[in-house]
Amino acid sequence: MRRILLIVNFFIFFLLNGAAETTIVNPASGTWANRQILVLDSSDGEEMFYSLNGSDPLQTGFAYDGPVLIDMVGAVQLRVVSISRDGSVSETGIVYTVEERPPASDIAAPFSNDALLNSIVEHHAGSPLTIMQPFSYSFGKLPASFYESGTISTAADCILSRYVPCTVTDGTAYWRFIIKTAPSLPPAFSTRDTPFILHDWDTIMFIDKKLIYKIDDSYWDAMKVPQQLDRSIPHTISWQSIAFQQGNPIESFVLPPKPVVETRESSDGSLSIVVNGDDGYRIGIASDSGVMFFNTVGIDAFPGDEISGTFSAGIYYNSVYQGAIDVPYEVDKRAPAPPIVNSSEQSFFSRHPVELVFAYEDDAQLFVAIEQMAVHGDITKDDARVLFSHASTGADFFEHPEHAITLDSFSGNAVYCCVRAYAVDKRGNKSSVVSYDVVIDKYNYYISNAADERTADGTRSNPFASFEQCLAAIGENRFANIRVAGTLTMPEGETPLFSNCVINGQDDAQLIFPSGSSLVVRSASLEIDDCIIMRNDAAGAVDAPLIKLEHAVLTLADCEVVASFARNGTIIRADSSVVVVTDSGMTSSASSYSSCIGASDAKIKIQNSRVSTVAQTAVNFSVQGGEFELHSSSCKVTGMYGRAVELFGALGKITENTFTAELRGSVKVTDAVYEDANNVLLEYSGNMTQGY
Repeated sequence: MRRILLIVNFFIFFLLNGAAETTIVNPASGTWANRQILVLDSSDGEEMFYSLNGSDPLQTGFAYDGPVLIDMVGAVQLRVVSISRDGSVSETGIVYTVEERPPASDIAAPFSNDALLNSIVEHHAGSPLTIMQPFSYSFGKLPASFYESGTISTAADCILSRYVPCTVTDGTAYWRFIIKTAPSLPPAFSTRDTPFILHDWDTIMFIDKKLIYKIDDSYWDAMKVPQQLDRSIPHTISWQSIAFQQGNPIESFVLPPKPVVETRESSDGSLSIVVNGDDGYRIGIASDSGVMFFNTVGIDAFPGDEISGTFSAGIYYNSVYQGAIDVPYEVDKRAPAPPIVNSSEQSFFSRHPVELVFAYEDDAQLFVAIEQMAVHGDITKDDARVLFSHASTGADFFEHPEHAITLDSFSGNAVYCCVRAYAVDKRGNKSSVVSYDVVIDKYNYYISNAADERTADGTRSNPFASFEQCLAAIGENRFANIRVAGTLTMPEGETPLFSNCVINGQDDAQLIFPSGSSLVVRSASLEIDDCIIMRNDAAGAVDAPLIKLEHAVLTLADCEVVASFARNGTIIRADSSVVVVTDSGMTSSASSYSSCIGASDAKIKIQNSRVSTVAQTAVNFSVQGGEFELHSSSCKVTGMYGRAVELFGALGKITENTFTAELRGSVKVTDAVYEDANNVLLEYSGNMTQGY
């Protein structure tokens, strides 16, 4: 830690007394777009030598006697050796690189051209220092915390002289400068001459041997040895000529009690050091032209910077030096580094909940704001951000005591998540805000027969190549929205579905089922839209249903379903389930028996659809128990025997349909709709029958 000493009467009042080892203030490791200036900080009395190519500075280096421009580009290997007063040697060094790149134009330079050339900027306390757009800047230690461009300054009464490293960036390159600060000092004043001097407050030394002295009510004396005083109380020092005679002029000075020096902090974080005493007290700072007196002394740093140390305040009373009082200080205007967001998902798109882990400085607190918005699953990053910018409500930040947050989707839609975060240190300094965004889509999947299986992830840009891939990705998700493009061959055998699924067809989508294969939906829902669904079992011996429902829900819309069975077969077999078919066509064929839907204790609703069955015994719908509704549809049977609807102990409602039969059997049925004695037909109207 630096200790700023106030040296009175003999020297200028400020020296930087550093640590035993030399510190490289500038340059720093990294790649810089401008040539660097060498600034070293060391203990008083140290000798310093440096080299720029890694060689021994004591053999081939240069003596350091102040800041100097290192006029080099490319890699620079700085090596510094210091020799202290006692002869001990220490060494330090860094490696940095200069890839010189002037800003786009002089107008766009962060500082003046002189600063660009010399890498140093002069600044006096209280004067404005403007960092131009589009540059942002950072002071102090790593990790860097950058601030937007603008005008900055220190308090006008700041008395510190410092070399402050400053890094500026336009987002593509980094320039590093030194800002040399100096106080703006008032005119100097003369001190009062007295025949005594004070040392460390308590010791008074009488220096004029032609005088005699007394302290308070003591006897007159030559005072040849220093005297010790109790400075908790005032004392009167009197003196006159050693040639003691009646009527000699006697002069005196009242030494006040040692005062208390206070540090007061303003709202902007700057400090004022003040003497808590009567109007005779002043803080004195020496210069070449005399001593400057202050009622208060300021300690300040640039916004984004920090400094700490001990200020030795030289106290004067009525222009007579009394002693020094050490005042520790700390000015912290450096915001903590922005949090670093580590995500469990490396891309903008995730199929799973995303865990974010925040890394930030130990003494800081984390504040976050989280917003989520439902979006289409195929949305791009840019489109999502534009949409969010219009829809965002600006969620409030809240303190988050944990380092981790889990993001998840809140509906069956894809969800765009935007998380903003910043850190606040113990001084209340706030970091810049960082953002993280991701689309979490556990539900929307794409399948295409033209997809590359090696790169497939189920997104629109990299669709799955097979239904098996898609099912593996869905896993235990409760819902999946599957978009199928082109012709898709379904898996062999039974494919069970336990998740609620919607299959949407695109680009003339076709679902081709191999012989004997089927979908088995158990305690879930399946919706198929705008697809051609086909299975051909004519040459095989397997007569399994195309779709089997067990306590499930099936919805077909704008679909064409064609299935042929070897001997007996049903397209949809529904047990204790729900089937809804709208604006679709179903065709079922077999050699012996065929139906489009066979149901037991199910709820069936068919509307605006075409249904055709071809077999020796052909039935469009065979329903036992449950409910059956058929509206505005055309139903046809072709074979020896057949009916459009068979109802056994169900509740039925059949309206506005057309029933057609092409039957070759010797025994004709008279009705398209058959009811057993336990069936209840709630409504039968507007239907047309032909061929029965």
